Amino acid sequence: MVESHTIDMTACNEEAYRTSNEVPLVASRSLQGFPEPTVYTGTGEESYLYFHIDPKHTNYVNRILEGYEYVGVMTTVDTAGRCMLRCTPDTRELAIDILSSLPIVTLVC
Repeated sequence: MVESHTIDMTACNEEAYRTSNEVPLVASRSLQGFPEPTVYTGTGEESYLYFHIDPKHTNYVNRILEGYEYVGVMTTVDTAGRCMLRCTPDTRELAIDILSSLPIVTLVC
């Protein structure tokens, strides 16, 4: 015996099966937890940090910055030890604090 609310799968009517099991879509409650992003009109380059290190310390400084996930991405500018850190306006102050705490780093204003 087939109950009235079940579908005879021998007919295999996909549309009938889909519409009989539809549940109204509701927005996720978790989306309400995210704040609206701030409007940013800059190019992003104004938050980059430039600094100088001895080239033998490049890997060391890069590993420290990688340990602070999502602070920025370090790039060497030249072989003389000039480097830059691509960071965002939100992470710039933290990046300055990290680099300032390292005696082998000289920040360039």
